[in-house]
Amino acid sequence: MIINSALFLTALINPISKIAVISMLPESASMKDVEKIALRSSLVAFAMLIVFALGGNLLFKSVFHIELYSFQSVGGFVVFFYGFMALRQGVFFEVSSQQKLLDLSIVPIASPLIAGPATITAVITLSAEHHISTVIIALALALGLNLVAMLLSRVIAKPLIKFNVMGALIRITGLFVASIGVDMMFTGIRSFVQTL
Repeated sequence: MIINSALFLTALINPISKIAVISMLPESASMKDVEKIALRSSLVAFAMLIVFALGGNLLFKSVFHIELYSFQSVGGFVVFFYGFMALRQGVFFEVSSQQKLLDLSIVPIASPLIAGPATITAVITLSAEHHISTVIIALALALGLNLVAMLLSRVIAKPLIKFNVMGALIRITGLFVASIGVDMMFTGIRSFVQTL
């Protein structure tokens, strides 16, 4: 169960998109900068997702009066939009020239690229279905795999860029991300229909 959950979360976190993001950093960014960005974004995303795993359902229902199916539907649409953008344009997002390197570790890398609508919805759903320790271990494994991908991103990206594979890989990943988004929307709709 832990391995299945970890693989599911890894697919939603999508390490390939982080390889693309790190490869888009300016050449002036040192390996130390990459390490700082990778570690900081992973820790911030982990903290965010743990909060949602522990109290997301309560937060939605008691504070915001939002049902999980509504969040799944809207979150699915957002994930679909990002996937469609990657499929169409070959990028998940564009880095502003004015943006500081370390700021990237929080927005957009930690959130929404790691702790985005899909991942938040997934940890809330998984914590409702399984013991919280299972979710935390699965989340730690998924974020660990993503961290390794981010730390090795420049090494991995070089041959992909050299042989013009990066754009195609991002578009293929975008197709999967868009499909996950559509699946989330249908899950939200199905959950809503069951309440009628």
